[in-house]
Amino acid sequence: MTSGSYDFTGYQVLVVGGTRGEGHAVASAFAQSGASVTVTGTMMLRSLYDTDLSAFDYESVNLARQQSIDQLAAGIDHLDVLVLAAGCTLPYGLPPSEQSFVAGAARSGLLGPMFLTTRLRLKLSHSPALGGGCVVNTGAVRSWLELSSTPEEAEAELLASTARAGEQWAGLGVRVNSVVHSPRSVLPRQYAPTATYSGSRVSGDTLVRSRSRVADAVTDATLFLASSAASRITGQTLRLS
Repeated sequence: MTSGSYDFTGYQVLVVGGTRGEGHAVASAFAQSGASVTVTGTMMLRSLYDTDLSAFDYESVNLARQQSIDQLAAGIDHLDVLVLAAGCTLPYGLPPSEQSFVAGAARSGLLGPMFLTTRLRLKLSHSPALGGGCVVNTGAVRSWLELSSTPEEAEAELLASTARAGEQWAGLGVRVNSVVHSPRSVLPRQYAPTATYSGSRVSGDTLVRSRSRVADAVTDATLFLASSAASRITGQTLRLS
């Protein structure tokens, strides 16, 4: 991880879905680089998580509810970096009709991470950071689009929406980029490196990339896109293999 290469002192960072996995790794790296970090989760209290969230402020939000998104956005006074790392987690037993509504609303930007981004757009535009405010979508955003499309279609839509937002929001001083990675590779044992291969683990007759290695790659790419080194980059998607 290259968090030590960046100085985000004075930055206000919001990591949506920062309570676990890639989101938590990204939030931790920003905090280690001097930023003030807020993470969001779906539980009411941070104490309900097994993950150590003591380094962050915490806000509860349900991205499938406009009112919840509005409440989160209203409580934010200043924002420099918004990282969207929350996958789609609809309530268990949600009626098909309501799930269909959520799927359509998420695709049209009326719910989910896209709606939150729009609600925070003007606050991001006030960021004094070089290059302006910054939005970074991670691959988790695809799960919202997959509610009503195939994984391939969802990724294509994420790339297209990133390019559109990057162009349309440039005049406001807001950069929008994405970081996506391929699914964890699963290889026949006879074609895989030995069990001591760095960054991987052997599982049965397959070799799969470790989650920590993927999280580190996503974290490094996210910090780069939020840094002054990427102040002229917008509308782009970084693909990690």
